[in-house]
Amino acid sequence: MTLETHKPKIPVYERWFGTWQISVNRRGFSADDLRQAYDDQAPMWTGKLMKLGFLEAYRKVMAEFTEGDDLVGGTPFRVLDCGVGTGALSAAFAHEVAQPFDLSAVDISPSMLSEARRNLSDLNLRFDGQIADMHSLPFETDSFDRVICAHTVEHLGSPKAAISEMCRVLRPGGKLLLVVTRKSALGAYIHLKWRTQRLDPEVVKTWLEQCGLKDLEELPVGTGAWTRLWSTAIAGRKNEAASIALQDNSAAPFRRTA
Repeated sequence: MTLETHKPKIPVYERWFGTWQISVNRRGFSADDLRQAYDDQAPMWTGKLMKLGFLEAYRKVMAEFTEGDDLVGGTPFRVLDCGVGTGALSAAFAHEVAQPFDLSAVDISPSMLSEARRNLSDLNLRFDGQIADMHSLPFETDSFDRVICAHTVEHLGSPKAAISEMCRVLRPGGKLLLVVTRKSALGAYIHLKWRTQRLDPEVVKTWLEQCGLKDLEELPVGTGAWTRLWSTAIAGRKNEAASIALQDNSAAPFRRTA
């Protein structure tokens, strides 16, 4: 497993003036920098999410995302949480589904994984967490019934590559939920503090469609103005034929691990 060691180029501004292109980029955190930052934040992260209203907001999102999941079948779900953090999104998922499920989780921070393992220990799931690069997930194609991810791809130099990987490991017919930071005043604060990408939800939807997802819908993140202004959620289902196309692209350039 190899993580990014260089500092990715984060686009900040780009515009064409006739034949001239003006662009401004910022140097992002290296994987080591980001790991250290989240290791430092891990003991207090769940408390911060609670104060900001995201624990309740994730529950609201999951109530919509999991609607009808009890009809999928009698075998346990296989769920992947990319950038699990302290397990808040997975806990919200667990509260909304009746049957037990197997949870695989990846993160860049060992301390965050330890917090997630502890926070999820009392829930009806089997937890397997590991350090992994989202540009090259260590799972077989078509492995998971659900893939969930909150506030993670913005940190990456190539969010589209990570989204492609999430779609690759999702089973045909499986569902993906992606929570991303909005391009808003609050999003600008996150961008400045964490050197994140400023993602346009419409662009993210286009990437998901290119990766073989359909029935895309944007879900509100909670009921409070704060969390809705901060973030949005995009859900979709993988086409039956999508896995073939994604396997054909398995050696594509977005498997960047340098």
